[in-house]
Amino acid sequence: MKETLIFGHKSPDTDSITSSIVMTNLEKHLGGENPKACRLGKLNKETEFALNYFKVDAPELIESIEEGTDVILVDHNNFSESVDGIEKANILKVVDHHCIANFETSSQLFYLSEPVRMYRNNSF
Repeated sequence: MKETLIFGHKSPDTDSITSSIVMTNLEKHLGGENPKACRLGKLNKETEFALNYFKVDAPELIESIEEGTDVILVDHNNFSESVDGIEKANILKVVDHHCIANFETSSQLFYLSEPVRMYRNNSF
C-alpha cells in the first residue's frame, strides 16, 4: 500500500517532530492514504525528553525519497531544508509558519501558512 510521508525540516527540533506526529494523526482521522510520520535527522535532547515523557515513539528516520513519493511537509517549505529528492516528490500539503522561500510545485496542493505570534497582555 502506498504511503504518504509526513516530515519537518532537517536538523529537526521539537516543533518539527511533533508537527509530523500531529499531522499524521490528523490525516488518519481525515481518511488520508496511509500517512506515516518521518524525521530528517537525529533527535535533540529536548525532543527525546518530550517523546519519552509522553511515551511516544520517534518517527522513522529517512534520508531520501524516490520520485513521485507522496509527501506532506510540516514546519518547512524550503527545499534546501528538506529531504533529498524533494524536488521530484508529489507534495500534497504544506502546513508551516515560516516565510515561503524557494518553493514551486507542478500540481495543486493544500497550503496553510500561518505565523506563530506571541501574545502579551492580550495584544500581539
